[in-house]
Amino acid sequence: MKKIILLLVILIGTLWAQEVSVLGDKSEIDFWLLSAVVGIVVTIGLWYKYRRLDELVRQRTAELETFNQRLQDEITKAVEKNRTQEKILMQQAKMAEIGSMVESIAHQWRQPLNILGLSMTRLNINVSLGNHNDMSKVIEIVEQQIDYMSQTIDDFRNFFKQDRVQSKVNVYHLIGEVETLLGPLLASKKIVLVKDIDPMVEILVYHNELKQVLINIVNNAREAIEYTKSKNRQITITCTDDQHHCTISIEDSGGGVPHHIVDKIFDPYFTTKFEAQGTGIGLYMAKMIIEKHCLGKLSVYNTKNGACFEIRLSHTGGIGEREY
Repeated sequence: MKKIILLLVILIGTLWAQEVSVLGDKSEIDFWLLSAVVGIVVTIGLWYKYRRLDELVRQRTAELETFNQRLQDEITKAVEKNRTQEKILMQQAKMAEIGSMVESIAHQWRQPLNILGLSMTRLNINVSLGNHNDMSKVIEIVEQQIDYMSQTIDDFRNFFKQDRVQSKVNVYHLIGEVETLLGPLLASKKIVLVKDIDPMVEILVYHNELKQVLINIVNNAREAIEYTKSKNRQITITCTDDQHHCTISIEDSGGGVPHHIVDKIFDPYFTTKFEAQGTGIGLYMAKMIIEKHCLGKLSVYNTKNGACFEIRLSHTGGIGEREY
């Protein structure tokens, strides 16, 4: 097409030159006709150029749309892969928590089992001696211990149930549940749990998930105290409350977090020295629950004697992404 237009322009120019040489001044008469012809040729050229430009724009637009679609597909795959990895991490964290809970159950049941053993011995003696008066008391003790052990199983079973909706949770009672689950284990390690909590503070939150976070952090504090062999073996849980937010602090006497790893402590699979036998995903899971599920804030800083984990939540709750 370009060659045709170029030939037309050359042809018209040649004819016009011949016209001028033959007609002399009369060529002025045909100047307007020649101008019109040139205008048509230029218009055709511009139309062709516009059409080519339009085709080029369409082609580039199609290529850009294809690229954008490919990029969007890659982003979608990356997001799905990330979600899958997060689900795997959460499941691994739950399995790690189950291991910790089994250890706690062992400590919970140790005393009741001892009492049951002594009661059965006492019952056998009473039967052999024909002392039926004391048998009812022994049976009552046995029933109490069985009820206690059954309640323990219910507590641990409920711990792993996923909350469907957020509910009003009394922080004082929630910490009491944590103490019930971990108290015997802490006592066996000679670690004192100190609580300073207003019994009236309530927040809207996923009950079991927050309890799981608290248990994870308390277990982390216990491991730190055991590793550092601290003489002041204490974990302190406090709760401060303002008009809009509730802040739960868990402080230990385990020597604190080394400054060079403070920024990494919530990373998946990152473990501190005292967690060398662990998976390194407990604190990552805790941060995910608080910040992604509940739209709160979980942070850590060092104190004089150890580390303090701080959970900040809104009174009115916050519902974020929650797929597992």
